[in-house]
Amino acid sequence: MRRQTGTAAVLAVVALAAAGCGGSGQGGEGEDVVLDFAWWGDETRAERYEQAVALFEEQNPGVDVRTSYASFSDYWTARNTEAAGGALPDVIQMDVAYLAEYSLNGQVAPLDEHLGETIDVSEIPESLLPSVQVDGQTTAIPTSTNTLGTLYNADTMDALGLDIPEDGPLSWDDYDALLTDIAEAGAEEAEPVYGASNYTTVFWLFQIWLAQQGKALFDGEGGLGFDEADLAEWWGRAEPLYESGAFVPQQQLDQIEGADAIGLGVTASETSWDNFLVRFSEGAGGAEMVMVPPPADDPDERGLFLKASLMLSMASNTDHPEEAASFIDFIVNDPEVGEIFGMSRGVPASSAALEGWEAEGLDAQILEYEQSVQDYVSPAPPPAVGFGTMEAEFARIAEEIGHGAVTVDEGVDQWFELAEAAMAG
Repeated sequence: MRRQTGTAAVLAVVALAAAGCGGSGQGGEGEDVVLDFAWWGDETRAERYEQAVALFEEQNPGVDVRTSYASFSDYWTARNTEAAGGALPDVIQMDVAYLAEYSLNGQVAPLDEHLGETIDVSEIPESLLPSVQVDGQTTAIPTSTNTLGTLYNADTMDALGLDIPEDGPLSWDDYDALLTDIAEAGAEEAEPVYGASNYTTVFWLFQIWLAQQGKALFDGEGGLGFDEADLAEWWGRAEPLYESGAFVPQQQLDQIEGADAIGLGVTASETSWDNFLVRFSEGAGGAEMVMVPPPADDPDERGLFLKASLMLSMASNTDHPEEAASFIDFIVNDPEVGEIFGMSRGVPASSAALEGWEAEGLDAQILEYEQSVQDYVSPAPPPAVGFGTMEAEFARIAEEIGHGAVTVDEGVDQWFELAEAAMAG
C-alpha cells in the first residue's frame, strides 16, 4: 500500500524506528522523493488530510507523501520512540506541550532559513509566532488557532426539557448546578444521561480557571505560577459532582474510550476546544451542538487564550528539508487545503487559507464563536519544558482521583513532585 493510516501504521513506524530505520524516503536519481508525515486525530481528520496530501502530490509530481495517524496518546508514544532513535517522520504534527522538549533536544529542525522563502508566514498574525519559537528559533508553523468553549448536545438538552444558557458565561457554581440538573433529568431516561465528564482533568481548562484568579500555569522564570492549594481547590470541585451524579463515573468513561461521550448522548455538556464542534457533531451520534463560553465568575475576566493548534514541525533527521518545508507551507497556506479542513482544526492561522471560500454550517459556527470572544482572548504562553509530561500526569492523576484510588491531597503531592522533575528536564 502506498499510504498507511491508523494506529497499526503508527506501531509499524515505531518498529522501524526501534530497528534503526529512518522515516525519510531515500529518493534516488529518477525516483520520487518520499516524505513521511504523521499526525494525531480521528477518521474525519484522516479523510481531510488524505485529500490535502493527494492535492499536494498532484501539484508536486516528484514527491510522494506517506501518512500515518493515531490517537493523541498513542501518537506521542510512537513519536517519542522514533525521536530517541533519530528516526522521526519528515513532517510531524506538533503540539505546544511537546515543542520545547523536541526543539531543545534537537529532534525538530529550526525553520527560520525557510521562512519568507519556501514557507510564507506573512499571512499569519505576528502575535502567534512567539508560541512556536524556542530559544529565539521557529521550530513549528501553526496551521490554525483555537480556544476553549463549553458545548451542549442540543438534541439531548431538548429531550430533557432543559435550556442551554446562551446569554453569557455561567458562574462555576451555576454550571455545576446545571450539570446536576441534567443528571437528575437524565436519570429517568432508558440510557442515563450525565451532565459532563470530569472537567477537572483538563490541564488547559485549569489554566483558564487560574487566569480568572489572576494566576498562571507558569511564572515566566521557569517555575509554576500557582501552589498546592490552588490545585487542591480545582480538583476538589469533582467530588461533589460525582456524588450528585453530574459527572459520568470514570469506570463508564473507560468503557467508551475512543468515543466522545457528548456525541453519544452519554453526557449533555463538555468543555473542549472549539474545533471539536466538528468532531462531536460528525461523530457516532451525529447530534446538533451549541457552543458558548466556558464558566467564569466574572464575565469580564474569562481567562481565555488563543492557542496555536496543530502545528507542523520538520524532523531534524529528514533527508529532504526543502520538500518538507514546501509541504508545510502547502498545508498551512493553500486555500484549497483551507477549504478541505474548514474549521475542523480550528480557525486557519493563515489568512491565505481562508481565501476563495466562505465558512458555512459548523465552520461558520466556530468562526463566529472565536469572533464573539476575541475581546476576552489573550495569546497562549510560550512553550515550556516538560509541559507534555505535566499535562499527561495531570489528566492521569485526576482520573485516579475520580476512581477513588487516591485522595485529592495525595494527587496534588504526586503531581507537584512529577512537575518539578519534568521542568528540570
